[in-house]
Formats: sequence, structure tokens, C-alpha cells
Amino acid sequence: MAVLEDILTTVQTKIQDLNLTNIPDAQVIIQKVPSTRDFVSANFPAVIIAPAGEPKFDPNKGTNIRDQIDYPIGVFMVAADNQDQVANRDKYFTWYESILKEFRTPRLVGVDSIVNSYVTPGAMVEPGWFEVGEYVAGMVLWFMSWETR
Repeated sequence: MAVLEDILTTVQTKIQDLNLTNIPDAQVIIQKVPSTRDFVSANFPAVIIAPAGEPKFDPNKGTNIRDQIDYPIGVFMVAADNQDQVANRDKYFTWYESILKEFRTPRLVGVDSIVNSYVTPGAMVEPGWFEVGEYVAGMVLWFMSWETR
């Protein structure tokens, strides 16, 4: 299995294990590109997990037999919000903080090649999405993988 696929499915399992309020396991989904385009009301709320840009490769990192490749993974919480400034605010922020806390640790247990990780927090509310009636918040999880040459 590809390292990227291992990372995506492990992140999915870890988020499912958080038992986020009103987000069933089936709504923690992996996509190639994060999108709610084909969502219907039954798809909300959800957590979308997807690659977030290009992996980074620095030939000066790693070892003589392994290269370090940094994989960016986007995690996006989405809900049909109808531009409500008050409803569900605490629930949404709790989702965000729970996921952030889960991935602040330096290793991704379950993917052997991962040697380190960090989180780049994103907007807790994306204003453009809010204006069209959806709550969207996200972050990028970075996973450093040492892979055999």
C-alpha cells in the first residue's frame, strides 16, 4: 500500500476514534480533493481528509539509505450552518480542538515510516464558506516519512 494511503486511512481511524459529537464514523471520509460538491443534507456534518498539496522532498534530510518526504494532509470539518452566528459554535470549536490535540504528537502510530509530525492550524471558520451557508474549518497535518531509497 502507498505510504500516502496508509497515512490517510490512519488519520481517518484516529479521527473516528475521537467520537466527535454528531459525526458518525461513515462521515469521516477520505477524498482526493476536499469538496462538498456532491453532498446532500444527509452528508452533513462531516470530516473530510485529503492530500493538501505537494509532498516536500529535501535531499539534505534523511540518511544515507533513506529519504525524508513530508506529506501534507488536510483535515476539514464541514456542516450545513445556514449562516447562523450562534448555533453549534461550541460543538464546532470542540471538533477543531479535539482533532488539533490528537495530532500534536510527534509520531503517527500505525505508519512505520513516519518519524515526526506537526500541525499547521487553519481558520476555525472559513468566512467565504460561511457566507454560502456552510461551516468549514481546517488544518494541515504534516507527516515526515523516512523512505528507503
